[in-house]
Amino acid sequence: MLCREGYAVLIAGNGLEALEVAEAQSTPRIDILLSDVSRPYMGGIQLAEKLRVSNSGIQVLLTSGLPYKEVADRCGPEFKAEFLAKPFSVSNLAGKINMLAQAA
Repeated sequence: MLCREGYAVLIAGNGLEALEVAEAQSTPRIDILLSDVSRPYMGGIQLAEKLRVSNSGIQVLLTSGLPYKEVADRCGPEFKAEFLAKPFSVSNLAGKINMLAQAA
């Protein structure tokens, strides 16, 4: 769906692989991270924190089946991200991605 909307998409099977894929990109920069909060080997929150070291302007969209309050508590007050609760529709995902793309 994101490719059909014109976005270049990098895919990773887990958090560590996502970090490796991101670090292997010399250009262009990564504008948006879409990740589940609970990922194998490295969760989405930790992944976002690591990616922000080299991509300070990266926008973050976290998804989870957990309640928003629990995710917000895990993130802490300084962590900035959008949240999309599971299950979500394609139109909700597209709307969030489009909003973040405009901010990037």
